[in-house]
Amino acid sequence: METIGADIVIQVLREEGIDVIFGYPGAATLPIHDRLMNSPIRHYLMRHEQAAAHAADGYARATGKVGVCLATSGPGATNLVTGIATAFMDSTPMVALTAQVSTSLLGQDAFQETDIIGITMPITKHSYQVHNVKNLASTMRQAFELAKTGRPGPVLVDLPRDILASKCELAGERGASTLKMNGKRAETPEQIEKIARALNQSERPLIIIGGGVKLANAFHLIRQLIEKANIPFVTTMMGIGSVDAANGYNLGLIGTHGNELANRIVHQCDFILAVGTRFSDRSTALIEEFAPLANIAQIDIDPTSIGKSIKINLPYVGDIRDALTALLPLVNEKEKSEWLQRIEAEREAAEKKIANGSGCGQAGDFIRKVQEAMPGETTVVADVGLNQIWTVRTWKARDPRSLITSGGMGTMGFSLPASIGAKVGCPERAVVAITGDGGFYMNIQELATVGYYNLPIKIVVINNGHLGMIRQIQDLFYNDRFNTIDLGSKVDFVAVARGFGIPGSRIVVDENPQSGIEAMVNTEGPYLLEAVVDPNNYVFPIIPPGRSNIEMIHDRLD
Repeated sequence: METIGADIVIQVLREEGIDVIFGYPGAATLPIHDRLMNSPIRHYLMRHEQAAAHAADGYARATGKVGVCLATSGPGATNLVTGIATAFMDSTPMVALTAQVSTSLLGQDAFQETDIIGITMPITKHSYQVHNVKNLASTMRQAFELAKTGRPGPVLVDLPRDILASKCELAGERGASTLKMNGKRAETPEQIEKIARALNQSERPLIIIGGGVKLANAFHLIRQLIEKANIPFVTTMMGIGSVDAANGYNLGLIGTHGNELANRIVHQCDFILAVGTRFSDRSTALIEEFAPLANIAQIDIDPTSIGKSIKINLPYVGDIRDALTALLPLVNEKEKSEWLQRIEAEREAAEKKIANGSGCGQAGDFIRKVQEAMPGETTVVADVGLNQIWTVRTWKARDPRSLITSGGMGTMGFSLPASIGAKVGCPERAVVAITGDGGFYMNIQELATVGYYNLPIKIVVINNGHLGMIRQIQDLFYNDRFNTIDLGSKVDFVAVARGFGIPGSRIVVDENPQSGIEAMVNTEGPYLLEAVVDPNNYVFPIIPPGRSNIEMIHDRLD
């Protein structure tokens, strides 16, 4: 069998340690799919290309490796776009491979020709199109290196069909890196010393943990810093799980949908060490009123994330692991008993105001029961909407990569396909996907993938018959003018699941959900549990656009 361009694609994939691809074939991808038959690389056939991108994303988040998705030209490639943007916003290392019409047809509006390079350039670290088979290996190698270097993210490689079918020789050994890295750095020892000095001198310090801590695999180091200096911490949504939720210094999630305690302490602290977070609007609400008493130090590998929205007093651009390694010996052990006692008093006050401590009502209680019933080594994949906030507030993530969700993009329909990637990447872990009825509809076809491969994923559909978060906003801030949010109650999700070969049951969360939870947990293969919840089960407090954390806190106190 003669060597063709598709063989080089597979050669580089194997070089990179890729053992799984999530994709959907088309005529233009067939040279790759044909060669995959003789390769140890497994190809999971998704039922939609968007789901292939989300599965690759979930795989990458669960494993820390680069995820790979594959789609054909035209609509196959454009269907990847939402998944690529989701990975880009959350800095997930991913390589998207798209087939393209032959190079001789480019620019002629050929059948299924689309300028996927122009479409994806704003949502990738880079998008490549290969015009010569001699450049195929080097382009593929650059794509993988770029995806996982610096601030990780998705990279797209567009592969014309004639390049994939071209006769050639296998590529030689990998040479030296040809990537030109940004030489602009601020990681001088003096800057770390300044951060340490400011931290040591502060009386009310706080650490904000972002998703960059996960991306840098700096879990052990950040925990050492917290425990050595007795520093309380809050997390962004992407940072959840970087440190065990049961750690006594954990104050919870900050921001628009965050815990009241976390937002209160941000407003009271005098020094913030922000590690691996870009201070998105969801974490800060009104930037003018964010942490008004604090000097802020920010550590991030991406120079464009430093001071993008919040004024930073002590910036440090560099690798988080290196920064924390240098910082740890410079930080003093300090009791901070007065500050910690003050925080405990605030915690008690906040918990008295919110009946169950999380502001999530019966839905939060239900999710807590699901976690208690699942094995200790469980990865939860949350969708977007009220179900996401209920999950991130109540699920106690104890492992660094055990809670996965779409943060920056807020992509409904993410959880089911991403849970497929998480389960394929970490088969030894239990996986539960939690979604709302709205998000579930958006990639419901992936039940077929779960059923076909018999993936033992537990799927929890929290059904309130509405687009719940939009309903809450309309209720609270649009004078109860409900419209275009009612999804109805005519669809039998359990029957749908059974139609895909997946068993299931239906419970009502405020009656006796335990029997359904036990049935789900005790079933060996996949299972769908429909959990009906009152549409008035909201999240409190919620901060609307244009309001600050502290305004909402005062409103709740009045």
